[in-house]
Amino acid sequence: MSEKIRRLSAIIKIIANNPGVTLTGLKTQLPELGINVTERTLAKDILTLKQDFHLLPDKDRLRRGYVLEGIFTLSAREMSLVLDALHMLSNRMEDPDAQEVLTRLSELSNQRGTAGSHGPRIQTVRQRNIMKNKDRAETSRVLKEAIRTNQAVRFVYNTPRVGKDETLAGFPLVMVFHERGWYCITRDLKEKTYYPRRIDRIKELKIVTANGVNEDAHDDFKEANYLMNCGWGMTFPRNMKMLEDCEKQPPIVARFERTIANYILEAVERHPKGKVIPLKDGTGDVEFSIKLHDPREFIHWIRSFGSRAKIMSPPSLVEQERTEIRRMYEAYQAVTK
Repeated sequence: MSEKIRRLSAIIKIIANNPGVTLTGLKTQLPELGINVTERTLAKDILTLKQDFHLLPDKDRLRRGYVLEGIFTLSAREMSLVLDALHMLSNRMEDPDAQEVLTRLSELSNQRGTAGSHGPRIQTVRQRNIMKNKDRAETSRVLKEAIRTNQAVRFVYNTPRVGKDETLAGFPLVMVFHERGWYCITRDLKEKTYYPRRIDRIKELKIVTANGVNEDAHDDFKEANYLMNCGWGMTFPRNMKMLEDCEKQPPIVARFERTIANYILEAVERHPKGKVIPLKDGTGDVEFSIKLHDPREFIHWIRSFGSRAKIMSPPSLVEQERTEIRRMYEAYQAVTK
């Protein structure tokens, strides 16, 4: 391959991956591909791509930078936006065409190494705005690198419950978004125990090589994902032993009044471990039963329906809710009018 063809190939590659790149941008990125060229030579190569290969618009000035003519390409940022939009179309609007394109683009992204080892990075606009914080973006970058290379991280973590900094370590497996922000699911360095770590609570973070590479990362990811599906939100069993213990306990049963029964019934598969049953007692009410290791987030969901939903069993949980409701009543009684 001649030196000129090698330069032209590199220029095409940069423009394909960075639509809108300028001449200055090309000159900066070419050395990363092992090509050093003067601005004059680069300008001649651009002219060749315009007039001989017709790959660039044949104009003297391109205010929006260089974009390949007749070929549609996406930068990594643009690909992320497209994947997000397709995800919302396919999931929320059940569009089969969007799902098909999403699958094809996801496979292409994985082959190029732009979407991570566990599929495309899907974000809503709210999620993307949350991650604009520079500190969180850097934390996210290090975590993604650790996930990609299956390496461990050591980090300083602070939660309101503990009230002080803790130095922790683990193998990051996947990043997920849930209600209050981004979480990174990490595995203990020695045991197959998994923890959700809020990214905005991580103060310091670095990759550590002393623990080697997690050879079981793929299996760990599948196990962690299964455990998350057995919980409610981020309150899921931390390991398989906790799940086994949970399965031995009686289910939590919640009852929903007929005024909101249709809302509950429209998603009978609301949870893979839950069961939705219309009652046949003439009330039109619906019962939802589920076994959970930690019911805190589930109870918060039940409370969001006010008096139209209540816990029916087990008795210990019913009494706990009665006590809490009495405290809430007393708190409101103390509010002056």
